Amino acid sequence: MIGNRIQRYIFMKCLTALGLVVGIFVLTIMLVDTVEQLRTVGGDVDLSPLTALQLSAMKLPGLIEQTLPFAILVAAMIAYNQLSKTSELSVIRATGQSAWQFLAPLIVLAAGLGLFSMMVLNPLGATLSERFENTRAALLQEGGQRVEDTREDVWLRQGSDDSQIVIYAQSVDESGLVFSNIKLLEEGRVYDGARPTEDFSFVRRIDAREAVIIDGFWQLTDIVENTPDGQTQRMDRLAIETDIDPNKLLSRFTSPNTIGFWNLPGFINQTSKAGLDASSFIMRWFGLTALPVLYVAMALIGALVCLRLSRLGGTSRLIATGSIAAVGLFFINEIASSLGASGAVPAIIAAWSPALCALFISLTILSYQEDG
Repeated sequence: MIGNRIQRYIFMKCLTALGLVVGIFVLTIMLVDTVEQLRTVGGDVDLSPLTALQLSAMKLPGLIEQTLPFAILVAAMIAYNQLSKTSELSVIRATGQSAWQFLAPLIVLAAGLGLFSMMVLNPLGATLSERFENTRAALLQEGGQRVEDTREDVWLRQGSDDSQIVIYAQSVDESGLVFSNIKLLEEGRVYDGARPTEDFSFVRRIDAREAVIIDGFWQLTDIVENTPDGQTQRMDRLAIETDIDPNKLLSRFTSPNTIGFWNLPGFINQTSKAGLDASSFIMRWFGLTALPVLYVAMALIGALVCLRLSRLGGTSRLIATGSIAAVGLFFINEIASSLGASGAVPAIIAAWSPALCALFISLTILSYQEDG
């Protein structure tokens, strides 16, 4: 019973410290980003502070997701440093509680926060980020500003030695794979006898309701073809050879960060069936699943540097060492993510290895310090 009360007490200490740190992070992010919205969007249109605050609030979940690993690190340092300074850790040890027991509340909190970030915060951030872009575009358009939208009024070009095709699409779907209301203008090289010239002449115009690149061909649906002689031909389907790389289109129109955790498996399956490289999206999904382990590792790093008795000194040096280790873990994780997204390393290894290594190292140090 005493152990349970102690663990609840430590859990509340950690939760309070986490709330304080996250609150400071939120206020800082909102202040900086609101000023940024007033400077950028407000420089083109008449933007009220309240509207700028609403725009910043839409970006907030995504920004919090990026700062949470450091929030749990700082919260662990604050909570266990306070327990150490007030000699509460010494008293807890005197009751027969081991480090594994009084660190358990922090581990539970970090793992729960990782699951929350993975399953709730990430999908919410992806949804609100898209809403932010739409709201910002609407405000700029109302103010008479021209907005570049990567998913609307898309222009592409392909060609060979003998033909050039200019492609216009009214819009692209969220996957970046399906083009709607597409128009193709084809020109062919003009020949002087058997000798090619530098001139091109109009060959045909094709209007299609929908188009997608599959196996090196534009697959067009519901087509109307017009030629220079004035003839109009209607077809249900038509395939036109292309050298456009669909993987480049995918990376141009879709970012892994814009797709929420719950939608990623379906998107990965769809992309893989289309024969496209989904490495970056697979890496993103595995990276999200590794968040609970990463958060536990960050929390343990923060707690370990504060378990030393205050009267022995050296706490500041240990805290600095722990901070450097956490920053190093962050950069190693980013490098591994880049390798996984490029396909150089299997995604599951790139996503889980840094977090698991940091966790095992922390547990090893804890075992050595506390259990000899």
